[in-house]
Amino acid sequence: MEIFNISKFDEIKSDESKRVAALGFFDGIHKAHQNIIGEAVKAAGEKFKSIVITLDKSPKEYFGKTSEESLTPINKKNELLKELGVDEVYYLEFNEHLQNLSAEEFIELILKKLNVEKVFCGFDYRFGNRGLGTPELIKEKGIEANIQEEQLIDGKKISTTSLKEFVKSGDFIKYKQYAGRYYSIDGLVVKGRQLGRTINFPTANLQLSEKYLLPETNGVFITKIKVRDKIYKSITNIGYNPTVSNEQNKKFIETHILDFDDDIYGEKIEIYFYEFLRNEQKFESFDHLKEQLKKDKKACEDKKI
Repeated sequence: MEIFNISKFDEIKSDESKRVAALGFFDGIHKAHQNIIGEAVKAAGEKFKSIVITLDKSPKEYFGKTSEESLTPINKKNELLKELGVDEVYYLEFNEHLQNLSAEEFIELILKKLNVEKVFCGFDYRFGNRGLGTPELIKEKGIEANIQEEQLIDGKKISTTSLKEFVKSGDFIKYKQYAGRYYSIDGLVVKGRQLGRTINFPTANLQLSEKYLLPETNGVFITKIKVRDKIYKSITNIGYNPTVSNEQNKKFIETHILDFDDDIYGEKIEIYFYEFLRNEQKFESFDHLKEQLKKDKKACEDKKI
């Protein structure tokens, strides 16, 4: 899969290849997104190139001048798009050039320059200055537009907004239902205070690789962890560790990996969230903490995941 980062429209190179495009921001790449992208890949077949045209950041992030937490930061998004069989991804930098680009110019300078024959998008997809561009306009300009209607589960729209609600509330069972996979975050294992080892409960301390969205409720989660291309059961605590720390402005992400005791400092891991187990709490002593951790570990061992 080839990746193109576009900050100015003359950076888009024209060639002889004809393309089928999936259009959207696609944070979360949930089931509705997967349908759109999958249909584009299927329509492209062997004859055309399948491509995704998306943004490097959300408009909210651009106009708010702030870094927004994401379900699928760019590296994760690339991984998922590759799994879906996409040939090319075009990340349009959301800047003044793109902000002022009219809907008609978007079609001429991007879609037509890339020889896009067909597009696939959601019913609410909008593009161009002030969001005036619609799939109907794409059709009027001679490009076939396939529009996916609203997708529902139990009467609720499958959307990035829904996925974010599930992550914030720690409802990872619902997340999987809407996304078709478990929520995950990744990063490097860094040295922590190593207090877990003193109670025979070592943890891998995660330093996030990107600005992932995290649950708002601090607590313990049943998880799995991918390390050295193998998957292990684990329990993950997200919070301030009130029993052993007075730092109230720094959240820790610490994972105890079951049946694993290797040194993995500096290595990349990925944590998959399965279920919320309990709220974070302050214990009277290390002994009380150790007893609770044993219960957490047993709950994870007994869980069929």
